[in-house]
Amino acid sequence: MHLFFILFSFFRSIIGTDPGYDIQIKLKHAPSDTLYLGYYYADKQFLRDTAVGKDGLFKFKNTKSLEPGIYLLVMPPKNDFIQLFINEGEQQLQIEADAQEVVKSFRIKGSHDNEVFYDYLNYLDIKRPEAQVLTEQIKATADDKIKAGLQEKLDDLNKAVKDKQKNIVAQNAGSLSALLVESTLEVEMPSFEGTKSEVDMQRYLYYKTHYFDHLPIGDQRVLRSPLLHDRLEYYVEKLTPQEPDSINVALDYIFKKIKNSEETFKYYLIHFLNKYAGSKLVGFDAIYVHLVDEYYSKGFASWIDEEQLQKMEKNAAALRPILIGKIAPEIKLIQYPNEKPISLHQINSPYTILFIWDPTCSHCKASMPFVVKFYEKFKSQGVELLAVCSQFTDKVPTCWQYLDEQKIKPGWINAADPYHASKYKVLYDVKSTPQIFILDQDKKILSKGIGAEQLDEVMTHIIEVMSHK
Repeated sequence: MHLFFILFSFFRSIIGTDPGYDIQIKLKHAPSDTLYLGYYYADKQFLRDTAVGKDGLFKFKNTKSLEPGIYLLVMPPKNDFIQLFINEGEQQLQIEADAQEVVKSFRIKGSHDNEVFYDYLNYLDIKRPEAQVLTEQIKATADDKIKAGLQEKLDDLNKAVKDKQKNIVAQNAGSLSALLVESTLEVEMPSFEGTKSEVDMQRYLYYKTHYFDHLPIGDQRVLRSPLLHDRLEYYVEKLTPQEPDSINVALDYIFKKIKNSEETFKYYLIHFLNKYAGSKLVGFDAIYVHLVDEYYSKGFASWIDEEQLQKMEKNAAALRPILIGKIAPEIKLIQYPNEKPISLHQINSPYTILFIWDPTCSHCKASMPFVVKFYEKFKSQGVELLAVCSQFTDKVPTCWQYLDEQKIKPGWINAADPYHASKYKVLYDVKSTPQIFILDQDKKILSKGIGAEQLDEVMTHIIEVMSHK
């Protein structure tokens, strides 16, 4: 008998044990003879299966099980949907519902999780009108005594709902229904002391620290739900100061929480890399560099091939020396018209504007009037401008011809590198023109990647900030 059991288990493992899914639906008042099985994936929804039925009877069946998560039974043509929890080992389901009143009519065999959730939705459908009536009565009455009594009733109702939610979470720990219900719970804020601004800051820090308390973002199932994406985006974009160092810390915090959920980790590492690789916000290229350095280069992105990795590392290496806060790379150029050598770091000025341009570039031509006006305004405030024309060899004279034709003689430093001996295009990652860098006295990069029309505003802000240091 023992040997038989071993052999039985062996052969069972060979042929596979995946029971697949078998979802049968009896849908009263079905608006169509077609029903779709869809699923959430981060911020998107995808189609997984299609069933064509008759007389409201539909069946989804496959030999491969569904990945656990929150699914949708979508009813065309309006694409109304029935939400459905899919768990591992609970994919043989029999469902009955009325398309015109899903929550009240929903019945299911084979999933206690769905029973719990729809019982909860029915409970809310009862309590919600009660709360609405009390709220309207409170607004309508001017009698403080009556208002207080109504408010007490509303508070009791809200407490009853919260108690219901907590009971579902406690009694169904680990289930999708408990997970979803818990995700709606608010962070319970303790009392803080101090001035209003101090209390506000303490409340903010506490809220941010406990923001994910009610949502286990490292749970693989959460990726296939509507719960995760907006929470992550809100944490990064709203709860985090919008400067690169702070965002990097926030992303590291998120990735630490989801690192054991391979699929979730992969999705959001790619998501945030692409997001900040394409960001037009000044200085946000530092986030891209951080993600490449800390995750891709350190082997945490096993899915990426060597060629892609090398390309990303090359891009990061090009950006790293010219991140905001870095000392701008030294470049030695030829000054015009005297053709004397000049180096960027030899320019002695509180601020230096590095302006890389091309007389054949339409954007450069459009930028030039803004640059001229800017320099005339700020040259007396300790601002020097090094204008580097990007033409080579015998084309360099066209730079000065253009300035003469446009009668541009503002007194800034004009320079070029006819043979690209300084490799400034490589050092400053010049893929297009114009390019603008704002440097301080020590040639530290204060700003970059801005348009000429923004120079005045940005420089005004920089001078103001520096004056208070």
